[in-house]
Amino acid sequence: MSQQNYDVVVVGAGYIGCSVAYHLTKAGLRVALLDRGGVAAGASRANYGNVQIQDAELAHSLPMITAGYARFATLADELGETVAYRRLGSLLLIETEAQWQTMADRLPTLRAAGIAAEMVPAQHLPELEPQLDPRPLLGACYHPHEGQVYPFGLMWAYLRQARRLGLALHLHTPVIGFEMGGGKIRGVTTPRGNFGAATVILTTGAWTPQFAQMLDRKWQIPHVHGQALVTETAPWQLQNHLASAAFFEDVESAEISGPDAVLAISQSASGHLLLGEAAQVTDDLGSTATPAGQAAIARLTRQALPATGSLRVLRGWAAPVAFTLDGLPYFGPVAGFDGLILATAFKSTVIVTPLVGEIVAQLVVSGHTGLDLTPFSPERLVAGYG
Repeated sequence: MSQQNYDVVVVGAGYIGCSVAYHLTKAGLRVALLDRGGVAAGASRANYGNVQIQDAELAHSLPMITAGYARFATLADELGETVAYRRLGSLLLIETEAQWQTMADRLPTLRAAGIAAEMVPAQHLPELEPQLDPRPLLGACYHPHEGQVYPFGLMWAYLRQARRLGLALHLHTPVIGFEMGGGKIRGVTTPRGNFGAATVILTTGAWTPQFAQMLDRKWQIPHVHGQALVTETAPWQLQNHLASAAFFEDVESAEISGPDAVLAISQSASGHLLLGEAAQVTDDLGSTATPAGQAAIARLTRQALPATGSLRVLRGWAAPVAFTLDGLPYFGPVAGFDGLILATAFKSTVIVTPLVGEIVAQLVVSGHTGLDLTPFSPERLVAGYG
């Protein structure tokens, strides 16, 4: 079987993989980026592009979130492309007293980290979002400084720059095993030949547990079958991302609801509404949308934004989306496998995408980074995981 040799092999060509590949090639390394499908074949093809602070995990993730957000101010200049980045606000919509208290309790920590946030009573919500029906709500938590990118624009901007710097892109090339020697990673094996490398980076989302099995590990990364809808262009423009504060009621179940949807609405720069989300924990890695999930999304959207009732749905999507019960990514070197690094299962992937690429490049080149990765260790035990 043929053998190709590189300094680093990156597995997974989504948001994180594209950023990692770019930063490694920028550092002067010989890099191959592999994916079992095409670019953004997994969850990265099925999201809103939201640069969001609103759902940040507070105990450990704020330094990474705030540093990641700061990178977007100069990202277009660095990549030489706009990536359609624009600033927006967000509203976490509150329906119960318990949700109000949960949101209010987050404010001191957010503000201490320099993140603007405030509680807004229902009667003032139309001032921030005229299309929103405030009648079922008690109010919202308002974050004025969030944003949005065009997902494919961002990923391909990274890839175009990386390929100019020498990146080898191998799509439709599934990794089926690891080459090992003396407890060290030596590369990966694929049906298209072997790829030798002293370092392998896994940015593989919901597929990561499959790689764990190859290495006799059990990384605690379940996934949901997440669904959303896209409408035709609306005659009005939302000023904010909209999401339900129900996401915060129970971290262990809010993201994994059954057939009912939890409100999550955004709008593209071109005016199409992105509506979600219905999600259910599953072992299925497919991308088939279900009628029940799509209907639940449409019903919930009409309740929040009555004006959407006249819009046509253009298509629906579904994708496997990795998550963790503690809300922390698996990010850092893997003990016992010298040269193997995980960078996957981020709670808010887009906002940390530029930073994660930088950090991985620092780890590979110098062996250390300024960000404390201890809470994100792949070796940690996650409470509640069955």
